[in-house]
Amino acid sequence: AAKDAQPKLVDMGREARFRIIENIKKRCLENTEKFAKLTVDETKIGRYEDKIIKNEVAVNFSPGPEDLDIKTYSDEVSTIIIDRSPYGLIAAITPMTNPTPGIINNAIVMISAGNSIVFLPHPAAHNCSLEAIKVIHSAIVEAGGPPNLITGAASSKVENVSAAFKSDNVDMITATGGPGIVRLSMKSGKKVIGAGPGNPPVIVDETADIEKAAVEIMNGASFDNNILCNEEKACICIRSISDKLLSAFSRNSTAVLNREQAEKVVSLIVKDGEINKDYIGKDAAMILGDAGINCDPGIRLVVFVTDQESHPVIQHEQLMPVLPILLVDSFKEAMAAAVRIEHGFGHTAMIHSKDIDRITRFGQMINTTNFIVNARSQAMAVEKAKGGTAWTIAGATGEGNTTPGSYTKERRMYVSGSMNFVK
Repeated sequence: AAKDAQPKLVDMGREARFRIIENIKKRCLENTEKFAKLTVDETKIGRYEDKIIKNEVAVNFSPGPEDLDIKTYSDEVSTIIIDRSPYGLIAAITPMTNPTPGIINNAIVMISAGNSIVFLPHPAAHNCSLEAIKVIHSAIVEAGGPPNLITGAASSKVENVSAAFKSDNVDMITATGGPGIVRLSMKSGKKVIGAGPGNPPVIVDETADIEKAAVEIMNGASFDNNILCNEEKACICIRSISDKLLSAFSRNSTAVLNREQAEKVVSLIVKDGEINKDYIGKDAAMILGDAGINCDPGIRLVVFVTDQESHPVIQHEQLMPVLPILLVDSFKEAMAAAVRIEHGFGHTAMIHSKDIDRITRFGQMINTTNFIVNARSQAMAVEKAKGGTAWTIAGATGEGNTTPGSYTKERRMYVSGSMNFVK
């Protein structure tokens, strides 16, 4: 059905997409709180109030049809027109960590590009995802768009993904999730945009505004309990300023653990060298409570110090508000450690520093899609005029922050002869 709907959208003309997208945004904005509650109730991870913000960001900051422009070059010899055409039907795999904002964003950017979509939600977020799909579908039809422009299966099964990979009707696959699903997608033989995992490091050096760094990192790593793949997952701190940083953390809704407390928490959240999925997206206070550590219920983040880069909470994307702080003796060592910890995912990295030379060198060395300086990880959530916000950050396949243009193919027309009407 979605395959048949796509050419109907194209036949409506490009101006119709503006009307459709505006109505999608309107109806989704009316349902941000509903989507947030459904997501928390179903997935049991993250924070309700932060999920509202995520939905609002997806609605307000996702680039639309205005992202696509037609370029024309004309002189006395010829005219060249460069335009972009849709791929057709996109199979979009969405994660349990960002189900409704991911679907909102994907729908806006993919439909803006002229595509139709079959969504393949994570089984643990099936119901909230289906509700978002229904709201968006109704908004499309209400605005005069074709029915079935977006679809989703009545139940989320592994077999659905396999069927999409094999289907001749599917023209492109977008996989937003872990490394396994991205690797599987890339074996399908189809065009793939793969947004794999991240393990973003954040460096704090001796020149940083320590108090500001602690506030920004706390807000970044605790937002929705650190389940977004672009959030701070490991802090690398120059040893000489570690006491100042820990003190600043302790003043800003953060529990700073001693060695014994850290061992209790780590033994809880790490099992057999891997992250214990039972604690993914759980509140910091709950994690501490289960570890037998009393804390203020307002605590949003837990931090602990280690000298071991091999520590499992540093090496693995933990997806919970527990942030390891690796101490190093020099900035050179900090950069090298950050590159190793990021694992070449090409996703996101951060630094707090006032030294422009260091900032430049680290940015060049880490080579991530998003590089954030002296701000929290959510600083990349920017309005459309500044580039917009992506919920599919394709570090794995190189597209980076995806926009409507990411879901199109370039087309060129060459016209011989003079069409330059101005001398």
